[in-house]
Amino acid sequence: MLVQIAWRNIWRNKTRSFVVIGSIMIGLWASIFILAFAWGLYKNNIDESVNRQLSHIQIHHSEFTHQQESKFVIEHSDSILSLLQKDDRVQAASARTITKGMITSPTTATGVTVYGISPAAEEKQIGLNENLIEGDYFESGKSNEIFIGEKLAKKLKIKLRSKVVVTFTDIESNMVSAAFRVGGIYRSRNLSLDEVNVYVQKQSLDNLLGLKPSESNELAILLKNESALDSFKSDVQLMVPHKKVEDWMDLSPELELVIESFHLYTYIITGIILLALTFGIVNTMLMSVLERIRELGMLMAIGLNKKKIFIMIMLETLFLTLIGCPVGLLVGWLSVLVLGSIGINIAIFSEGLASYGFSSIIYPALDSQNYLTVAIMCLITALLSAIYPAFRALQLNPAESIRKI
Repeated sequence: MLVQIAWRNIWRNKTRSFVVIGSIMIGLWASIFILAFAWGLYKNNIDESVNRQLSHIQIHHSEFTHQQESKFVIEHSDSILSLLQKDDRVQAASARTITKGMITSPTTATGVTVYGISPAAEEKQIGLNENLIEGDYFESGKSNEIFIGEKLAKKLKIKLRSKVVVTFTDIESNMVSAAFRVGGIYRSRNLSLDEVNVYVQKQSLDNLLGLKPSESNELAILLKNESALDSFKSDVQLMVPHKKVEDWMDLSPELELVIESFHLYTYIITGIILLALTFGIVNTMLMSVLERIRELGMLMAIGLNKKKIFIMIMLETLFLTLIGCPVGLLVGWLSVLVLGSIGINIAIFSEGLASYGFSSIIYPALDSQNYLTVAIMCLITALLSAIYPAFRALQLNPAESIRKI
């Protein structure tokens, strides 16, 4: 009987009921959209960092990551690389030589990290060929070509075909200076890295450092499916037991922290939005109670106890929530589905976003677990919001309430 009465009560004033339902729908949609937008922003940054910078797994000499000195090499890296490339789980694998030094132009100098790469092997990893805005991707055949970021080129006040001098120490700790000509200028989605990373051919850098062709400072591995990361990492560690094998979460703990903390952001963002929704529900349900004082007093007078009155008002709120919640979830899911495929272009902020490694086109995305979390939080919020109006109803005196006009 209480269920039937509560259901009829919510449709006695359809306008007010639809306002509550609409508020719940908008609150849910806003929560889902903001969370999906935020996760799309961070996921884009994570994917860009993994696929274009870190790769899924990197192999180094045990001392290289601490001291960043080129003398700490992986011996027989060509043999290891060959084995890795034959694995069905591997999408791409490449060997790199890395050293830190100074790059000098006719006007200024700055510190950089010099990567010696094999151009063909890196097309699926660093993607330097896709980010070039000037020049050709190692097509001249010259060994003294260097590729620098657009931001670094502006800092050094140089352009395509300009000559620069790179100074660093070889494996014997001798100072080495070499002249390079700018063969290309690139612009990636992370301007902060563009300012410090430069690329040359691995063979050229190996010769300058005094390394053998079979030696490398880093082996980078990109997998076809990240779900195989843990098992593949274990297999690689067995393959090279005396080397340091790290996945992208080890290499960049801040990215792992983003993923772990996103669940907390879910509760915070949703909680803020639902807090605003709470005031609307409290206000509407309180109005519903106060305009029915005489009716509630009569129900009490004929024997409906306070417990049942409380349950009746709570059921009214529950029904409104159960109507608004699925619709809000559906609208939110459709919004994420559509915008996740076409993207949201915020190119007006591209310069600032690129400084922190974010893309100007955001593809909203959200896991099913987050939808469930938002729905449960909305339901709990709505029921908590109905407690005060229901409590006010329990304070009514039947004799006085019946005489209310």
